[in-house]
Amino acid sequence: MEKGNTIKDNKDNVRRYILTDVESCTFTFTDGMTSKVKPSPDHEIVIMKLIPHSTKSKSFEDKVLKNYMATKNVTDLSALCKYDCVRTFTRHFKKSFGQTPYQWMLDRKMEEVQSLVLNSDITITDIAKMYDFKSVSHLVNLYSKRFGNSPLKSRLSDAI
Repeated sequence: MEKGNTIKDNKDNVRRYILTDVESCTFTFTDGMTSKVKPSPDHEIVIMKLIPHSTKSKSFEDKVLKNYMATKNVTDLSALCKYDCVRTFTRHFKKSFGQTPYQWMLDRKMEEVQSLVLNSDITITDIAKMYDFKSVSHLVNLYSKRFGNSPLKSRLSDAI
């Protein structure tokens, strides 16, 4: 049996719930993820504060995450996120992600490259082509600078 009171704090647009005699509670989020909360075996009180996260910033982040895989550069990403001006997009991006869109996209790209280097037998030349690097040496230099080893050394040391 659930007993509870809802208290709405208009100042922060935050709702606080006080529930008693609850066996468990499941939260389903808009991205499809769920979280289940159960009290401890000692039946301690569980207090939660749920803050709505439907802000413009969250919406912006969702658009970026949804669209970045389909783009090759910042201009394409800003267009897919419905921004006509790349400078405005960059300003919002830096505010939300804490770095420039170019640097963020390069970080994601290098994470994917590292995963391919360590977990596949695709040649470094083919990886450079897949990710539109100007040359193989450009990829090798970026990889070495970021991860401390060349892709070939990383692959060989991971195989041992």
